Amino acid sequence: MPANRKRTYVAIGILAIASAWPLAQAAEDTTASIQRESDQARSLKLAEPTFQTREERLKAKPLDWRATSGKPTPRKLTAAEKETLRSATVQSSEGGAPDPRADEEARKLHPDDWKPAKPAN
Repeated sequence: MPANRKRTYVAIGILAIASAWPLAQAAEDTTASIQRESDQARSLKLAEPTFQTREERLKAKPLDWRATSGKPTPRKLTAAEKETLRSATVQSSEGGAPDPRADEEARKLHPDDWKPAKPAN
C-alpha cells in the first residue's frame, strides 16, 4: 500500500475520532449554553454589541468570566460508588505483543543502522 494512501486513512481516522469526541463528551457535560439562533436566545432577545468605530471598540470592556461561570458544586457519591471505591484493588495488565513488522520498518526507516559492520584491520 503506498505511503500516501496510508496517510490518507490515518487522517480520515483522526478526523472521525475528533468529530465523535464532542458527542461522547456531551453525554457527561451538565453545562447549559444558549446558542445565538436558539429559541431561548430569541425569547431573551439577547443584544449583541456592535462596534462601528475604533472609539467604540476601545471603550468596550472585556467579559468577566468569573461572573458568567458560576460556582462549582462537588458531586456527592452514592453509597454504591463509595463501596466500589472502598473495595477496589489496584491492578495492572501485561504489555501487548511486540509489533511483528518492527524490524522491517526499522530497516526501511534507518537503513544505515542495519548495514553489516566493517571488519577491523
